[in-house]
Amino acid sequence: MSILSTSQEKLTVIKRGIISMARDGSQPNERGGGGKATTPCPPGTLYVISTPIGHPDDITLRALAILRRIAIVASEDPRTTQILLAHHGITATITSYGPSNRHEKTPLLLHRLMQGQDVAIVSDNGTPVIYDPGSLLVTAAHQAGIPVKSIPGPSAITAATAISGFSGDAIIFEGRLPSTGPRLAQYLSRLKKERRTLVFYVRPKTLPGLLKALGQILPSRQIAVTVNLTTNEETLSRGKPGELLNQIEPVSNESAVTVVIEGYSPHYSRGFVTKPQRRHARRARGAAKEGGILE
Repeated sequence: MSILSTSQEKLTVIKRGIISMARDGSQPNERGGGGKATTPCPPGTLYVISTPIGHPDDITLRALAILRRIAIVASEDPRTTQILLAHHGITATITSYGPSNRHEKTPLLLHRLMQGQDVAIVSDNGTPVIYDPGSLLVTAAHQAGIPVKSIPGPSAITAATAISGFSGDAIIFEGRLPSTGPRLAQYLSRLKKERRTLVFYVRPKTLPGLLKALGQILPSRQIAVTVNLTTNEETLSRGKPGELLNQIEPVSNESAVTVVIEGYSPHYSRGFVTKPQRRHARRARGAAKEGGILE
């Protein structure tokens, strides 16, 4: 078969092969051909497992239990996954699965699943598929009738939003922003009236340029910048763009940076608290005093 030029063409071929295998019970031989399965068996399960975003102990007991018994672990960064598993005393077969080899690895992993073996997919940190590899394999598994189960856990998106001080009722996650320049300015300009909380992953080297652009386009908007969440080096800085530009120290290129931007409100007030929120707080304090809770 010739090398296909587009991702869509590759995915189409993968799906056709999967559907054919599922229909006739055949599985590819070592050369990639088909042959009738001698003992049909139910397919295995594809587990989409969240892993820590920093601290190695931030992983669920269920995730560890599955990783201990799984046939193979597909990882965006096998070295990082190996370190995590070793920390928890787990030995597993790990294979690489990322942007550069996902089209080649997807059929191989599906073959394992069709043979009845369970497979786990993990990213270097956080949840697979969420701005990480995995969607191709998950889609192909669904096409083949293979069970797919989520083993939830850490995510920098929710972790950063939870400590930002901004509303988490409605969130927009956009992955990474455009690089600094006209495209970034144009993108930020479209957010002037966006009422939902905005969350982005930011490359450390682009953080100063982003804060400068925000200071020009959204100068009054409140921002939270988190660095290396859940680690001993974790930092959280909050304020307006201009304030943060002078406040935040240089961030190393190895750091994980998540930026949360407060949604637009037509009634900005001092700090991070709106007038209705202050009125509610005053009423709550008054009620507490009357009840003898506060002195």
